[in-house]
Order: sequence, then C-alpha cells, then structure tokens
Amino acid sequence: MLLLWLIPFVLFLIGILGPWRDPPEMKTNGRLSRPMRMTLSFSLVIAALASWLGATHTPYAQWVAFGMLASFLGDVILARLIALPSPLIGGMIAFGIAHALYITAFVSTLAQSFDSAVVGMVVGLLFYCSFTIFAWRFWIRNPQKGAVINLGALVYAMIVGTMAAFAFALALARGGGFWLMAIGGLLFVASDLLIGVTDIRGIQIKNANDWIWLTYVGAQMGIVYGGGL
Repeated sequence: MLLLWLIPFVLFLIGILGPWRDPPEMKTNGRLSRPMRMTLSFSLVIAALASWLGATHTPYAQWVAFGMLASFLGDVILARLIALPSPLIGGMIAFGIAHALYITAFVSTLAQSFDSAVVGMVVGLLFYCSFTIFAWRFWIRNPQKGAVINLGALVYAMIVGTMAAFAFALALARGGGFWLMAIGGLLFVASDLLIGVTDIRGIQIKNANDWIWLTYVGAQMGIVYGGGL
C-alpha cells in the first residue's frame, strides 16, 4: 500500500519536472502531458482495485473502486480520447456517476454510526451547498455558454458538494483515516471549481491544468486510501 501511495506522487513529479508537455495547439495550459495524465488516472484505478481486492475487502473499498473506474472514464472523455459532441458534458456525466458511487461508499460506512454523523451531515451540506451556489453564480456561470452547460455545471457542482459533505460527516463520526477522505472531498471541490472557472467562465489562470491535476490527484488519493487507514 505504501508503494501505491508513492506511485501517483512520483508520476506527478515526473510530469511536472520533465521536458514533455502537450503541444501549444492543445491549449491545456500546463506541463502535465495527456499521456502522463492518463497514466496518473490509471494508477489511481489500480490503487483502488488493490485496496478493494487485496487489502480491505470492505463495501467502502468496493464502491470507491467502481467510482474510480467511472472517474477514469471521465478523464478519458475530457482528454478527448473518446469523441463526443461535448467532452465537458460527457465528463460531468461520468464524474457525476463517480461521485454517486463515492456517496454510496460513504453511506455504506455511515450506516454503522448514523446517529453520530447527523450533525456533520447537516453542517457539511449547508456549507458545501451554500458555497457551491455562490461559486457557480459569481465564478462559473457564463451566459455565453448556454443553458445546458451552465445548468449542467450547477447540478454537477451540487453532486460534488454533497459527496464532500458526506465525506465530512463520515470523518466527524469515525475519525482516523476518514479525515484524509474528508480532505479528499474538499480537494475535489477545489479541483472542479478550477475547471469551472477556466473552462466555463473563461478566466485565465497560469498553469491551470497542473493545479487542477494536483488537487484532483490529492482528492482521489484521499478518497481511495482514507477508508483503509
């Protein structure tokens, strides 16, 4: 498991420090090349499957593994390795499914300590849903993009916020390694916020792609490993 922890870190460092990057015409605004991003994503799939099949054998690990597979599909779609009319919409659907699976993983564990999680769930939902609506209204919504993209972004953001709220509730109820998972939920909100700000609102952030992937990899690692500690 320690080796699986180290692999994404090493891959990210290689991607950032190496001489390779996407060609300028791809406009990905960062050093992490598409092959490196796909390798990183696949390494997280392997880690999730290893956690489920080789280490913990818990319902949490099972649902997280399924969610990581859906996330990998989303990464492939956003990398435009699957031709879709709107990769952004396709990616949001794939990641929406992933977050629903993560929520299922959290609920399967919360069932063992539901009473102690109620306060955390209420606080988490109030905070993340309020922040999501605020961020969408002022930092993401772009009238020039049309209703489908804008409303899709809001619905997706609410799903991500709900996932993060459940992660916080589980961490508050169970403690221990689940706090790593709660941090993962928070990082997921940050990563998707960056995507919304840059890809939908159109605000330019230097090396945005690298910041998105740094928070994204941290988020997935927190979710994959948090339940096993």
